[in-house]
Amino acid sequence: MIRAALVVALVALLAGCGAMPRCEPQVVKVPVSAGCLGAAPTRPVNTFNVGAYPGEKAAAQAALVDAAAWEGYAIGLETAQAGCDKR
Repeated sequence: MIRAALVVALVALLAGCGAMPRCEPQVVKVPVSAGCLGAAPTRPVNTFNVGAYPGEKAAAQAALVDAAAWEGYAIGLETAQAGCDKR
């Protein structure tokens, strides 16, 4: 008797699922905290404006080298901090 009632209830639930427009499983995204991906990179050392003025061309090249080093440092920081908790 109980088995028949369970079968009837199961059939009723499955039949009701076919009649409903949205009866598929719902995806729920839950934020999960994760540790940082890596250690922070070391700060670059500037070569521009160190010591005596080397001339225009050398100073410009040193400034470009420093700019590239700092850009790489910023990208490294963003990568290292990408997985950290944002509080």
